[in-house]
Amino acid sequence: MKKLSIVAVLLASGIWITSCGGNSAQKEAQGEEKLQEEMAQASGEPIVLGPDDILEFGGAQPAPVVVDFWAEWCPPCKELSPIFHKVADKYKGKVRFISVNVDKCPGIAKQYGVSSIPTLLFVNTEGVINRSVGFMPEEELIANVESIMPSTEPKIAPR
Repeated sequence: MKKLSIVAVLLASGIWITSCGGNSAQKEAQGEEKLQEEMAQASGEPIVLGPDDILEFGGAQPAPVVVDFWAEWCPPCKELSPIFHKVADKYKGKVRFISVNVDKCPGIAKQYGVSSIPTLLFVNTEGVINRSVGFMPEEELIANVESIMPSTEPKIAPR
């Protein structure tokens, strides 16, 4: 049940678990509605990917995404973990947080060029990926998360 839920959330978020085709406007609208519903009910816990999962960002994202690449044997990763979970809880329903254990998912780590851990990927709604390597204090993680969130300020039309 958890695996199916993760797949549904990631697919609705524009993150592809398997190769997908045949996107229609109706399917997109249903996906957007499902994403909004899933985000509203989000627990604040990061989505944990397993060895059979594939992580791909399909261009524009309906919500920002933060991915943490880590390992159990890594002291800075252990130090970052509670901060990552706390920030994930703070932004539940607004930002997707994904956790990737590089020992269990070496293919995903290789796909994103992760050679040092912890590595964090920050993906904005336009699909632009920014990367940070090494431990990050809470204030810096929050600033990075804020930097990928869509602006809530109204856009003023040019004259």
